[in-house]
Amino acid sequence: MNKKTDTAITSLSSDSHKDVPWWNRSVIGEDSLVEDLLGKFSKQEVSESALFLHNREMTDLKVFAKTAEAIDNEKFGQEEFLIFVKMQYLLRKGINEYQGLYESLQLLKVAIDAKDCFISIDQAELRYRGTKQQEFYEFVESLLSDHENKAAFREQVHMRLADLLPQIKTEEGRTALQNYAKYLDQLSDNELGLKLLSLFKTYELADYSILRVISELIQSLGKRDLLDFKGLVALVRVNYGLFEKLQAIIGLSERQSTPETYGLMIQFIALANRHGISHLKFDELIKVMKKWYKPYQAVIGIRQEHPPSEYKQPKEFKEAIPGVEIYEKYKKWLTDKKTGMVFIDFGDDH
Repeated sequence: MNKKTDTAITSLSSDSHKDVPWWNRSVIGEDSLVEDLLGKFSKQEVSESALFLHNREMTDLKVFAKTAEAIDNEKFGQEEFLIFVKMQYLLRKGINEYQGLYESLQLLKVAIDAKDCFISIDQAELRYRGTKQQEFYEFVESLLSDHENKAAFREQVHMRLADLLPQIKTEEGRTALQNYAKYLDQLSDNELGLKLLSLFKTYELADYSILRVISELIQSLGKRDLLDFKGLVALVRVNYGLFEKLQAIIGLSERQSTPETYGLMIQFIALANRHGISHLKFDELIKVMKKWYKPYQAVIGIRQEHPPSEYKQPKEFKEAIPGVEIYEKYKKWLTDKKTGMVFIDFGDDH
């Protein structure tokens, strides 16, 4: 008991000298005036090299912070926009119900965006059935096995087109083949476009118009509350047969092919349509903040290595760190309060 009592009293005594007037404190000994003075005068100076590095990193931070502040927008703080940002993160990381959906969703989005090309290609193949046209269609289909090499695909298509055009008798037939090649070029602008065409042909989906129906369904959402997930799933259930036809093409398993999965997909695409431009600007902001984060770490590290208890603090160490408000704001907004999951990576996600 005495030991505990002595410890408590000693601890209290060591802290209480701060409240004792200087004229009542001893000149020498523990907690004395001399000890305080020696402590103050014995603190080390921050080295010139450390101060140079600190100031150099602070200069970079000021530049990045100024750029970030110019990009930052109050729209980024809206609930629906933040939900969309979180969905992007979960999809890319494949977390929870978004596991394994990223590429499938990208394929669906590209299919819907390029629906007019697919429909035009299909209509050309059905309408223009001449020998040379069919030869061209078959040649294109054979090239799709190497659809990842877009440049080679385009070059070979146009070389074959140049060979065949003089052999086609009618102007209408030549124009049809030229338009067909034009639609192929448009598809190949997107890295997934040719892959989709290859998949459509592999699975022999004859009715491309379902893409237009699904697109119209998404467009019909208009100003609807896109966070009403139950309502979106109910909408999918009414049109479930259409979505099922796309299952194999967009790479969904039997287990994944559910109204809930397609509900997530149309929710994401509708949010992308609504917030696409803002999200491009937000991506710019994050790119800047990732550049900002490295000098930020350096400044924090230098200050921590030179604490005020051991070092005399230069005025530069007391300056606020530029850009830290933006970093902390989005870190707070995009952190789940219950789980602690952070839905953003500024460069500290290792």
